Amino acid sequence: MEQLALYSTTLSLGEAMRLFRQTVAQELLSSGGDPDAVGEMIVALNEGLANVVRHGYQQQPGHVEVSLLRQGHTLRVEVCDNAPLFDPTRVAKPDITVPLDLRPFGGMGVHMMREFLDELHYRVTEDGRNQLTLIKHHTFLDK
Repeated sequence: MEQLALYSTTLSLGEAMRLFRQTVAQELLSSGGDPDAVGEMIVALNEGLANVVRHGYQQQPGHVEVSLLRQGHTLRVEVCDNAPLFDPTRVAKPDITVPLDLRPFGGMGVHMMREFLDELHYRVTEDGRNQLTLIKHHTFLDK
């Protein structure tokens, strides 16, 4: 597996998040990523990171590590954070047939992540941190 980039940064909602998304997208595109697949990964990654800051860090700036990895055509993004442990893969799938005004609040971000990704995995690292792994096949078409 080839590491494309490793980011260790403090993120907050707003401009810092926008700039980080832009940096990651540029890295993936310059590494030969398909623009549509990269766009979908960026939406999923943004949802994951926003949830970490919004819920895990209680809307305060917080430290995250993001690794971009490539294996053939597949993109693997690993996100580690120090927020309280939480497994988003256990969030129930929302009933999207219910009208918006009758749905309970929340859960759509994880739903979007599932829709845009091929795989979504969670684990607790050996040092007790959250690790969310986002996988998108057919992201790189040149190998």
